[in-house]
Amino acid sequence: MVGLGTTGRIKNGGFFLGAGVRNVIIRNLTIGDTAMASDDPDDKDFDYDGIQMDTADHVWIDHNRFTNINDGYIDSRKDTDYVTVSWNVLGDHNKTFGIGWTENVVARMTIHHNWIYNSNQRNPSADNLAYAHLYNNYLQNVTSYGNYARGATKMVIENSYFEKVNNPYYPDTATGAQLRQTGSVLTGCTGRQETSGSAFTPSSFYSYALDPAANVPALVKAKAGPQADISM
Repeated sequence: MVGLGTTGRIKNGGFFLGAGVRNVIIRNLTIGDTAMASDDPDDKDFDYDGIQMDTADHVWIDHNRFTNINDGYIDSRKDTDYVTVSWNVLGDHNKTFGIGWTENVVARMTIHHNWIYNSNQRNPSADNLAYAHLYNNYLQNVTSYGNYARGATKMVIENSYFEKVNNPYYPDTATGAQLRQTGSVLTGCTGRQETSGSAFTPSSFYSYALDPAANVPALVKAKAGPQADISM
């Protein structure tokens, strides 16, 4: 599903990728307009996620804008594996990006160059991921917490930019979560900024290039979300 230009839109709806669904691209779309006024502010009664995945695999979520959605913008659940979430805009929301809902520790995910702003929780909240690689993300004005490694997650954060974020990053060490952070910039942040353990080495899995953390806000604001030059 690829939107041509900047006007492609999923209005009053979203996507569900269930067990056995694989090799999916969701790209260059504005997704949303499912918010229910009666469910504000907790988003508990209507499970209208922007993209919900239950044991899907090989999914690329790229250059989308999420807006005015009930419940989560993205929920990756029940061992959904091999997921890349890149260059998305996720703002003005309560529950942005949740990962987990499983006791298994198998899922692998790469999250990079996303702009998360004016958000409360799940930015992301990553529970029981075998490998979670987060780099060059821009988190801005976050009230509850930023990057949270839960359960037995191994998380690596590199060269991200945290601006006015409460609890920018930390692991749940009581459950054995590990979090390693290098190269990020924090400005105007409060609360927990904690690491624990060595996690893993992303470059042993694939090649990638890091942008300098100081360049991330301008870069992501200009290039994240739907772009006019993206096509099939």
